[in-house]
Amino acid sequence: MPKPTPAVDGPFRIYVEQIPTGATLDVEAFVEHVVHDVVEALLSDEYADRLDEIAEARPTDPHEVQRPGDLRFESLVADLVALVDTKMPVYGWQVLRLANRLLMHTPSPSISQQRVEGGAAA
Repeated sequence: MPKPTPAVDGPFRIYVEQIPTGATLDVEAFVEHVVHDVVEALLSDEYADRLDEIAEARPTDPHEVQRPGDLRFESLVADLVALVDTKMPVYGWQVLRLANRLLMHTPSPSISQQRVEGGAAA
């Protein structure tokens, strides 16, 4: 089955799929871009050394309390997230196109939900 037409076609394709509770955004092209940046960073001297340190670290006592500076994996993840672009741009008319596609998949509130929220006459 071919993929549907993307709601946004550039610079990163976004596909919108309806699910019972709303919609999912398929941002595979954006994730691929982010993973590429992360792998490229890991191949650099600065991050490759840090990755080696994590791989060589001996398992520690699971009950030992670690200071933030001791959390090598978490520290590396935070630094890599800060390194890559985490915002996916959506330009011009595509903002409206994406909004319209999302609105098409907005679930209607049930009558019981409306009563709880005070939206329907009891």
